[in-house]
This record gives sequence, C-alpha cells and structure tokens, in this order.
Amino acid sequence: RYFLERFSEELKRAKKNKLCLTFLMIDVDNFKQFNDRYGHLTGDAILRQVSKTISLAVRQIDFIGRYGGEEISVVLAETNQDQANFAAQRIRQAIELEIIKAYDEKLKVTVSIGVSTFPDNALNMQDLIEMADRALYLAKETGKNKVCFSA
Repeated sequence: RYFLERFSEELKRAKKNKLCLTFLMIDVDNFKQFNDRYGHLTGDAILRQVSKTISLAVRQIDFIGRYGGEEISVVLAETNQDQANFAAQRIRQAIELEIIKAYDEKLKVTVSIGVSTFPDNALNMQDLIEMADRALYLAKETGKNKVCFSA
C-alpha cells in the first residue's frame, strides 16, 4: 500500500511539473522452480537479494516495492524511455551477474522486466501498471532475461 501511495504522489508530481516517469515490473525468471526445488525460505532469500541488487542499481529518488507474490516494482522518477531502457538493462545485468547465496546454495537467477512510461504509454497509475505487466508477459514469452517496453 505504501508503494502505491508513493507511486500516486510521484505521478501527480510528474503531471504537475510536466515530467516523465517510468514504471518497471520485474519478475524472477523460473521463480516457481527455485521455490519447488529449494523451498520457500530459499525463494524468500532470492527475492531479498534481488531486491537489494535493484535498490543498489537505482537512484535515491527512485523507489521499489513488492508487487504481488514475487514481482518487484520500481518507479523511476523523471525518467524517459531512453533513460528507462538504460536503467532497466543495468538492473537486469546486475542480477544476471550476481551469485545469490541462500543458505547452503549458491544460485544464479535472471529477471524479466516490463516497462511503461508516463506520458508516452499511459496517463494514470492503473494503466501504467497494466502496460508494464503486459510488457513483462511479453518478455517472459519471448525468451526471459530481457527488457520489454509497452507498445
């Protein structure tokens, strides 16, 4: 809820000041298989480490939150599509290169990222979320470990 409140406030600020804003929907590829094979505690450790990596890859003015079960959302303030692509690729690559230590396991994970921007793709929060979710689905369906933009 806190994340959605901050998102709403940031979107209002972007509208008022005629700024861009980007919303990222990030999902750990094959997360269910990690949970099934290693257990939910390891799955939680993966999500914690992925979240930490994301927070280190974004600016202080950006913010992240958990969205749904294993999806992580990021709002990139004052960020247009070109800047969003750079930021999303940086996040994706940082996670891909990391070795996640979860209890006795050393794991490699990848993420797929769906991106939508204000005002290019949508003008309200719900549409930005839906557009990013569709772009995330496209990333998953077309090979995973990639960034896709909403059309």
